[in-house]
Amino acid sequence: KLLQDAVLDAQGETPREEIACTVDLTVAANIPKDYVYSGEQRMDLYRRMAALRTEAQADDLCDEIEDRFGELPESVMNLVSVALLRGKAAANGITEISQTGDRLRFSLQSLDLAAASGVCSEKVYRGRLLLEAGDRPALVLRLKAGERPLRQAGLLVDAYAGFRQEEDLVSEDRS
Repeated sequence: KLLQDAVLDAQGETPREEIACTVDLTVAANIPKDYVYSGEQRMDLYRRMAALRTEAQADDLCDEIEDRFGELPESVMNLVSVALLRGKAAANGITEISQTGDRLRFSLQSLDLAAASGVCSEKVYRGRLLLEAGDRPALVLRLKAGERPLRQAGLLVDAYAGFRQEEDLVSEDRS
């Protein structure tokens, strides 16, 4: 990162601010002590999971963990899913995903009206997705009974990312 910033600075460009996304959902996402006994090994796995950004990286790490410790418990698979969700959300300007009861809140770094409107207009979200504009723009999704928060968060982030990509493609065509 420091090298990248130095190169950009030398080229007269401003380094892109990397945003991070926090995820706070009511889902078990941890490495149980009875699965990985060593605290040091658990901490190493937590660090490695936090750095995951692609499905391929996640698959490689999951294969390695399964080879060493056996079949992955659901809480470990959830932890991997949360890491991938954080990376994709951050790459698309989502700074926080939190759950309060049956509501998921997706805080946006800045309001991308086209992407937010696109997601809100999707049939699957009609009547249950709200766009909050203002100082801290956000999308708020009301979960239906039985919906899993982690899965729904992933689907909404994917939809939002898709509308942002469409917007980027349209902008490139105009240039």
